[in-house]
Amino acid sequence: MKKIKFYPFSESIVDLVPKPSPASRHVPDWYKHQPGSVNEEQAFSNGAGGATIKKCMPVFDMMTAGYILGFPCDIFIDATDPNKLKWSTPQPMRQVIPDVVSHHSFEQYSHYPIDTTQYHKELFRILPYWSVGTPKGYSAMFIHPIHRDELPFWSFGGFVDTDGFISDGHFSMLIRKNFKGVIKQGTPFIQIIPIQRESWETELVDPKEASKILQKQRVNVRANFVNAYKNKFRSKKEFK
Repeated sequence: MKKIKFYPFSESIVDLVPKPSPASRHVPDWYKHQPGSVNEEQAFSNGAGGATIKKCMPVFDMMTAGYILGFPCDIFIDATDPNKLKWSTPQPMRQVIPDVVSHHSFEQYSHYPIDTTQYHKELFRILPYWSVGTPKGYSAMFIHPIHRDELPFWSFGGFVDTDGFISDGHFSMLIRKNFKGVIKQGTPFIQIIPIQRESWETELVDPKEASKILQKQRVNVRANFVNAYKNKFRSKKEFK
């Protein structure tokens, strides 16, 4: 099994800030509360499945892939001023984890198409206090936590060759317009998915061949009311 390594920025923070953990431990509440089926018996009697998003394994696998970094401490953010973000961290923590918050000057992202109807125009940046390293030939994809649209921010994504460069520095995010409140310590803000680097090329399959292959697959996956993809096609993923 491959190993991803997380490097603490200092010895003093190891027991103070949340440790990186598998994304499977951060399944959002909406998913937990979502029923797995709707009128299943009636659906079966009509030849349908009745399954909901809860049984969509591609959604689950994406949501639980990799690892999560959480906010290192509580952070109060006030985005009600359209020209300036305001923030603060707990006073006692400022001596232990300085520089937790940073920002980019507007000129550094002046052409990025920020939707200012949803987000404050100013970027907000936080230091995770954990760096990431991967085995030779593996990179790390850093993205906003998947299917966590309810969060009051949106994190910028990046792709880093962490086998040669241990990730370092702040992560950037947009704050929802007019948000005012405390984002709690441990709130997931970035999802890290290790990916093996390979070279790829494109092949456009002949339409007749594609139709034959896809038709066979459609019949196979629709031969069961539920869980056909999970039981016949899906490979289990492990992130520990």
